[in-house]
Amino acid sequence: MDYEKLKKELKDIAEVASSVPEAFRERCFEVLLEHLLSDSSEAKSIPLAKDVKGKKRDELLDDPGKPAGQSIPTPAKVRVFMKRTGVTEEHLQALFLYEDDELHFIKEPAAEVVSTGQIEWALLIALKNGILGNSMGCDAESVRSICQEKGYYDKKNFSTNFKKAAHSKLFSAPLETQGEAQTLSNDGLDALGKVVKSLVGSDL
Repeated sequence: MDYEKLKKELKDIAEVASSVPEAFRERCFEVLLEHLLSDSSEAKSIPLAKDVKGKKRDELLDDPGKPAGQSIPTPAKVRVFMKRTGVTEEHLQALFLYEDDELHFIKEPAAEVVSTGQIEWALLIALKNGILGNSMGCDAESVRSICQEKGYYDKKNFSTNFKKAAHSKLFSAPLETQGEAQTLSNDGLDALGKVVKSLVGSDL
């Protein structure tokens, strides 16, 4: 066994695992290590970090023993969104991990501007709701919760941000505190498509 090569590949594995959200790092490392230690006649080396991007990296996150049927659901409204924006199943697989009927974000907004991050999260929550419940919309409180968790909450301007012309047109009506969920407008669907592609890469 080439121990120097093994040492380098272990370093690559650690680099890949550290690049995914913390909740998935341990599992990612385990799966990559399993690939590395598998029969060398079938897998002589694990893909280098620079080769593991988007869909390829996400495939390595999947449990090889996972039951069939774990691909991400695409209800009618989601398929309409995909057809309109050019978002593909590969984009969704690179964005989410679907397991036990739950969706977990693999890619997350990294906007430097708080208001931008807030809107991006609102759009992504609408997509998640569309996949799980066939309703492409969200309410202010679910967005507030995720923004607080991810560091995009601006208490003073949270509500007014949705009332700005550029943002209110993304929904059927502006999101109101304690208000009902609002579905995405056509402008909102277009904006969501751009967010998804910017997060996972448009060349998948």
